[in-house]
Amino acid sequence: MKRTQFNNFIIGLALSIGLFPSCGDKPSDNAYKEQARYFAADESLSPVIDEELDIFNMKNKRDSIYPLYINEQEAIEKLMNREILLVFTTRALTPKEENFLKEQQYKPRCIPLAYDALALIVNKANPDSLMTVENFRKIMAGEITTWKELNPDSKLGKIKVAFDNPKSGTLRFVVDSIMKDKKVKTDGNVKAVMTSAEVVEYVENHENAIGVVGSIWLNDQRDTTNLIYNRTIKVMRVSKAAEATRANSYTPDQYNIAYAYYPFIRTLYAICIDPRSTGVPRAFSNFCWLPNPGQLIFFNAGLFPARADYSVRDVVID
Repeated sequence: MKRTQFNNFIIGLALSIGLFPSCGDKPSDNAYKEQARYFAADESLSPVIDEELDIFNMKNKRDSIYPLYINEQEAIEKLMNREILLVFTTRALTPKEENFLKEQQYKPRCIPLAYDALALIVNKANPDSLMTVENFRKIMAGEITTWKELNPDSKLGKIKVAFDNPKSGTLRFVVDSIMKDKKVKTDGNVKAVMTSAEVVEYVENHENAIGVVGSIWLNDQRDTTNLIYNRTIKVMRVSKAAEATRANSYTPDQYNIAYAYYPFIRTLYAICIDPRSTGVPRAFSNFCWLPNPGQLIFFNAGLFPARADYSVRDVVID
């Protein structure tokens, strides 16, 4: 019988458990109840946050907490106004934001939970599946506008780039981490379609489109191994090199995120200012940080857990 050898990526979650410190003075009971009723999260994170919340509610017989799925900028604004006590974002607080909250007698705790990636998706009919970081940067700057500039044989015409929301963490990551000294040209080929699900739908219906989504949205729920991307679209391989080949380009899966082979990696944070050690916002942020089940849920959703202890082993299968 032929024996096949391959690298099997095995992740073990660390089992250490810690408690977070208290976060400042308590507001009045009525004010606190209103603040603690909701948390906010960037809409692009909703699939995995919903999974975390479902298990948290099932395991904890206590007051409920409800999600507000909005864009990242609005979520941070609600935290800064102390309308809510917990947000899930793809960026940490700035020093100015952190100092402002401390002046208001809150002690913000910014907890790295997991790593995901910014994925580039194209229509199934698009023959092009390789992209360099530099070419994507030029597309976003309006310096490359047609598929023919990337592939002389392409007949797809103009490139249309679809984002979820102009105030989302997705576009902010592109501006802050990818563009360098270039500016995003939003009055031409870049289109904001409001939700991640609508980005996927737009790419399904437009052969000339590139969609930019969090890797959370690539999972096919029919695939329990979490290794096959959503079958309705195609995920581009991205290269840091000057010219992309299959050998030097990578997809945004857990292995390539763990070893930083994929270039567009970002961190998912829980930012908590809950002043009560027994508060539900504090409890939920802690739950997402603990190895089991919080970190395991991130792993099963296709993200790379922040507290993962992992190794790569050769496994022989008969």
